[in-house]
Amino acid sequence: MLWLFGLMMKELLPQKAIKKEPSEESIIGQKTATGEPLQETAAEVERKTERDSRGWSGQEMLSIIQTQGLTGNLKRLLAGLVHAVGIRYFKMRLRIGLDDPADTGLAAGCLWSALGCVQSIRPVEIDIEPSFCQEVLEGEGWGALRIWPLLVVLPLLRFFLSMPALRASLRIIKLMKDKKQKPIST
Repeated sequence: MLWLFGLMMKELLPQKAIKKEPSEESIIGQKTATGEPLQETAAEVERKTERDSRGWSGQEMLSIIQTQGLTGNLKRLLAGLVHAVGIRYFKMRLRIGLDDPADTGLAAGCLWSALGCVQSIRPVEIDIEPSFCQEVLEGEGWGALRIWPLLVVLPLLRFFLSMPALRASLRIIKLMKDKKQKPIST
């Protein structure tokens, strides 16, 4: 992605990671060839318990999302961010094949219908090629976006300085304090 008249560049594709040998942490919870679980050391159990206690439950996440007025502000934020991004061109080739040819046809038909709506709004060129003979999902794409930084900053400021976002932030801080004060029991 080029920014500031080509003066700044950001690569969007992640670098491929080199595969490593399985570590002790990845072996935890696996079973031996005889079906017996591998032994976990006390330190591993403590780390696992500590990691689990740091996670958020679904109820806690739901309480944050259900903050009064937050969903409306999120919709306005997304609309503002979409308005700040202009698609100069976007081309994509997608080859899809499912185990059942009827499912492949149904999926391709749904994608073509959705593609018609998208093409009427944005300048995109997406080719969908169904493969009825084999299970496959391949795709490649390229494009150029134009992002107006000021139009990104304004919706972000409007969102983060709104009362619902501040209430949700206070709720998150309170939940984090409760997590730190809660003793870890083993």
